[in-house]
Formats: sequence, structure tokens, C-alpha cells
Amino acid sequence: MHYIMFILFFVGMAAALTVFGIRRFRMDRQARELVGQNPGAEQTSVCLQLYSPFPWDKQREMDAKIAEMQQQGWTFLRASSASVFRAMRSWGGAMTLHFIRIRG
Repeated sequence: MHYIMFILFFVGMAAALTVFGIRRFRMDRQARELVGQNPGAEQTSVCLQLYSPFPWDKQREMDAKIAEMQQQGWTFLRASSASVFRAMRSWGGAMTLHFIRIRG
């Protein structure tokens, strides 16, 4: 009986990792395509300190920063985790947001 629970647990974990892996792969592919289409574009990254431990508040903070940068002419590329030393400073950790500015 215990082995069935064990198998179900790992099947569920594999499904969750597959879903998150597909989303991350798509995000990286879109970012590479955008950079490939605009090879001389200006790029920057911003380390965003997240002050909430809740995922929905973290997403709200990220969306606010992306909107702020968009007003300045930057296009959001992707998000990555910040270094451990930067993430330790706040409750919610930190993310590095990567942007590109396309002159046209």
C-alpha cells in the first residue's frame, strides 16, 4: 500500500516539473528569438527585492516593475533568480529581471 502512495507522489512531482519546465523553455526560447532579431539592441537587468513571502504578491511586485520599465521603453525578456546574497536581504527573496530596448 505504501508503494502506491510513493509512486503517485513521484508521478505528481514529474508532472509538475514537466509543466514548469515547458513554461521555462518557452520563456527562454522567446527571449533568445527577441535578442536574435535585434542583435545590437541595448540590454539591462534589474535586481528586484521581493518583500512578500506570498507568490501572488511577488508576481504583483514583478508586474509593477515590468510596467515601470516598459514606460521607459524597455521590453521584458525573462526573469531569473538572483544571487543568494541579494536574496537574503528581504523576506521574499530577489529576482533578476532582464530587459531589452529596441531602437526603431
